[in-house]
Amino acid sequence: MLYWVVLFVLGEVLFGRIPMALIIIIAVGYTAVVCNIVNYIWIILKKYCRFDNKEKRHSESFVDHNRRLLIIGVIFFVFGVVCGDYYDRKCQVCDLVGGDNTSFIGVVYEKQVKYDDRYRIRVSSLNGRRIAAYIIIETEEMLYPGVIIKGSGKVRDFMRATNPGQFDQVSYERSKGNMLFLESAEIYSIKSPVIGIRNMLDRIKNVIGVQYDNMLDDEDSSLAKAMVLGEKSELDQDIKALYQRNGIAHLIAISGVHIAMLGGTFYRLIRRLSGSYPEGAVCGIVFIVMYGILTGLSGATVRAMIMLIMSIIADVLGRRYDALSAIAVALLLMLIVNPGQITQAGFLLSFGAVIGIACVYPVIRGEDRDDAKTAGISLLIYKLWDGIIVSISVQLVIMPILLYNFYEIPVYGVILNIVVVPLMSVLLGALILLAISGCIESGMAGFMSGSGDFSGSNAIVKLTADISDWIFYVYKMLCKLTESLPFHNICVGRPDKWWIILYYILLIVTLLILKSDRKRYIAMTAILWVFMIVSFIIPDKLLVNMFDVGQGDGIYVRTPEHKSIIIDGGSSSKKNVGTYILKNGIKYYGTDRIDYMIATHSDADHYSGLLELLSDPGIGVDNFVLPAITNPDESYKKLVAAAEQKGCRIYYMKSGDILSCGKVTFYCLNPDEGAYADKNRGSIVLWMRYGNFDMLFTGDMDVDVENRLLGNEQFMNSIRDGNDMEVLKVAHHGSATASSKEFLENMDFAVSLVSVGENNRYGHPAPEVMERLRVYSGYIYLTKDSGAITIRSDGSRYSVSQYRR
Repeated sequence: MLYWVVLFVLGEVLFGRIPMALIIIIAVGYTAVVCNIVNYIWIILKKYCRFDNKEKRHSESFVDHNRRLLIIGVIFFVFGVVCGDYYDRKCQVCDLVGGDNTSFIGVVYEKQVKYDDRYRIRVSSLNGRRIAAYIIIETEEMLYPGVIIKGSGKVRDFMRATNPGQFDQVSYERSKGNMLFLESAEIYSIKSPVIGIRNMLDRIKNVIGVQYDNMLDDEDSSLAKAMVLGEKSELDQDIKALYQRNGIAHLIAISGVHIAMLGGTFYRLIRRLSGSYPEGAVCGIVFIVMYGILTGLSGATVRAMIMLIMSIIADVLGRRYDALSAIAVALLLMLIVNPGQITQAGFLLSFGAVIGIACVYPVIRGEDRDDAKTAGISLLIYKLWDGIIVSISVQLVIMPILLYNFYEIPVYGVILNIVVVPLMSVLLGALILLAISGCIESGMAGFMSGSGDFSGSNAIVKLTADISDWIFYVYKMLCKLTESLPFHNICVGRPDKWWIILYYILLIVTLLILKSDRKRYIAMTAILWVFMIVSFIIPDKLLVNMFDVGQGDGIYVRTPEHKSIIIDGGSSSKKNVGTYILKNGIKYYGTDRIDYMIATHSDADHYSGLLELLSDPGIGVDNFVLPAITNPDESYKKLVAAAEQKGCRIYYMKSGDILSCGKVTFYCLNPDEGAYADKNRGSIVLWMRYGNFDMLFTGDMDVDVENRLLGNEQFMNSIRDGNDMEVLKVAHHGSATASSKEFLENMDFAVSLVSVGENNRYGHPAPEVMERLRVYSGYIYLTKDSGAITIRSDGSRYSVSQYRR
């Protein structure tokens, strides 16, 4: 079953990424290869093995059976392609929908708690066209889950990522099934359902949430709501980041532990009380489905629900529960409903964890550890060792997923999970008991009103609240303890897809070797594992990335020796560029430590993001560089103070200074040490050289500074000697105050990069500057059109790539 589902997933993934003709060739080729290989094996067996008539008939039947099973894989592959095609067509239909009056008919699925006026709607009609999809609407109407509505609104696009490492709202929303966002929606009609199940579940959710608010502090209450109710909108962002950095973020997602504890316990309880397996199963499955709906049916929740339901069905039928088959069925059903989930980290991590437990854990654990007594060790040590193996098994499977999506590995996450996972059962029990006790004390009046106010005087309520507080405190202290240890997080960046493929191939080979106990191959696999790890630190090409920060500048340079330099980082049109663009971007490229942070001058659109990085404990900054001017303004002083508080070494750069980073050298061409009435004229201008590759970083210099550069003998002699300047970072976002004809004519740049925001109020880039660039520059790239622009060079040749293309 798992083999078939893998082929189904392959069909979905390949559709739209390779030509349809190639997909057909793969399907036909697979069928031909399978048939020929099976036939060839059967011919060899008949030739070299002697079968009597009975054995021959049995063998022929076995071969025919397995040939059919393999060929069925083609059907699953084609089915995957069909599902991918259907999903793609649905996305195209929604992409084509537009205008100020887009009509819809649907059912209110849930309220977006983070926003008072946003609702998720399951639509059946969009602009008169029948379609099954989810949309988000923004309206002032008070709506309740389950009501049927008709209305219209204006389509607003989800935001697309334009930088490496940046959150992509389109991918995220579509992975949840949300195809459109309608703002300022007008509701024409509201019809209540005959049975308001969702409304009832929403009231229960509100009542339990009030209990947590009353008995726990704000931070713990937000965690409790996330763990029990699946409500993450109120989750404290600092505590969420703390859990993520330490590899225990899975605790705040409704997953297998929650579903198994609640649904499994309820099923067994009803089964024993009723004395009937079918009755217990029906009640258990209904409870599991209701709880899943109440918590929002996230990917991890649905996966756990399907697997537990299959376990209950197997129990009722007296069959053995097969975890791999349950995983395969869950994967198949979820991707049929929404193929977009395959790109999301939560979905992949959820399945990766259960695959690690089902496949890797038994191999590492071995059959000789089944009985702690026969092993001659205490039960406590046995359980501890078993927990370590489980944690390692999960980490081995999910490591590439973590690196691809979060770019770093929490080193102590394995050990931390050994402590926090067992405590999770106690915590969940306490939180559930707290919710039930509070609801009983608040009474039915509180339930009906959705308020759930109560005094909290019940001894059980206070005890469960104290237990919950204590465990939350232990979690927090353990996270802070591990963060104080050296090498807490290892940031290696996003691995290439070939690395991920090789990793999983090597993992499968290693497991097969361990299972077959062929010791002679272990040394060879160990060498391959070392190579996989070392590949991250092998010297690479020079990388220069100009981030799309809107109206501002932000450039990251990584040398072949993996030294990291940031030249400016700020924006006047986008908020939190340091946190959401610069930080994620440099982690994407494999570092959380900046060797040199350079602020060319003290305009906010060049330094606002740098201040965020200086205040971020997760980012290290060794050296901070400022222009050597003698009349610093308040912004300049603020940067100095932030760098001092961070513990950076501060340098003041002037014309003639040189910064060497391995084979890459930066020559400072401006400013001279002195006072500048116009801070743009005091911008740091850097000439970067790496072999035969040259690039000029200009800050916000103007024409006067350009004339100074043209008078710089060392700089101009180098150009006259044939060391042409390959790339120009166009000064001042393409303003008419720079990029003069004389300057461009003498430089003869091959590539020009302009960092500029879309529809900015300054009119950048100026039309006359663009006209001159077209004359004197071979290629022009604007961040507002291209997104982030990346240049890679080996010192002789270079390439330019655009994130949006």
